[in-house]
Amino acid sequence: MQSPRGSEGRRASRITMADIAAAADADVSTVSRTLGRDRDSIRTQKGRRIWEIADELGYSPNLTASSLRTNTTRLIAVFVPRLRDEVLALMYEGIEEELQGQGYQCMVLSTGDDPEVQLAKLDVAIQRGVDGILFGDAMVGSQVLSKVEKAGIPYLLFNRPLEGHRSVTCDDFHGGVLAAEHLMELTDGPLVVYRAMDYAENLVNRSEGFIRTVREQGRTPIDGFHLNGGIYAEDGILAAREMIAECDAPFGAFVVNDTAGIGALGEFSRSGLTPGNDVFVVGFNDISLAKATPIALSTIVSPTRELGHLAASSLLRIIGGGDPESVQLPVELVVRESSVPLANQP
Repeated sequence: MQSPRGSEGRRASRITMADIAAAADADVSTVSRTLGRDRDSIRTQKGRRIWEIADELGYSPNLTASSLRTNTTRLIAVFVPRLRDEVLALMYEGIEEELQGQGYQCMVLSTGDDPEVQLAKLDVAIQRGVDGILFGDAMVGSQVLSKVEKAGIPYLLFNRPLEGHRSVTCDDFHGGVLAAEHLMELTDGPLVVYRAMDYAENLVNRSEGFIRTVREQGRTPIDGFHLNGGIYAEDGILAAREMIAECDAPFGAFVVNDTAGIGALGEFSRSGLTPGNDVFVVGFNDISLAKATPIALSTIVSPTRELGHLAASSLLRIIGGGDPESVQLPVELVVRESSVPLANQP
């Protein structure tokens, strides 16, 4: 088919709906209505031909012009604490898949769990005219949510809940319960939890589920190791050193994040403790490395990608005028070598 612009040299400029209308022998208004609908919903031969021509010409919509007409940008901001976190990366993949499937794009804003950075990057999102915001970095005490409410932008929390705000999370508290029940079956020794950051409600809920369950059984949990230290391998190493200094073996250790759990597991081994005999370790999330380490990590499995899909679809419902409720997705315990008694290992 000959280019509506004539020479190949002129094809480099933006293809417009007028070009498609000329090639399809249709009105510009017909082309606009057709391309404004989902391709799969088109039933007429003329409509399908318009989409074919748009593809052949390499047409892409002018989003700026569209946003001026509709007062929407079809752009969603996604706030995350850090980009190095596999759990957040998997959640984001679910978010992106869901949004793209609904004709939206997303922009990622990493805040480093810094309230001032949160506020500054919220200004960026507002200036970009986003249609909604997904917060994966909600922090106790941060002012960012009150500011987004004043701005009138639809939003939803994922990953970390906060009381009074809609969220899509996993059942963090029940994960802590499962870890406690499992470790209490394995040892009569101390039961300790590395609770990481007290400004992240998901981690607080995990540790609280653990602590409450241990206390209900008449035992005394030990918590607070390396409080606010973080959720990465280096933090788990430091927490493990504190546990070793505080606890007589054998003991059970619940680490509220797999990456920190892997760091702790390695430090226990380097210090001469044998997992499955001197220490029993459970993490949380089931990241890819959890099953790939020399001593595989028992953990609480959370549905990360599914959570991202649900968070994105729930936000779109809010944008569309809906009122979805907060959701907690179920979790389950998977037992591996780090918490299997040596006598029971193959």
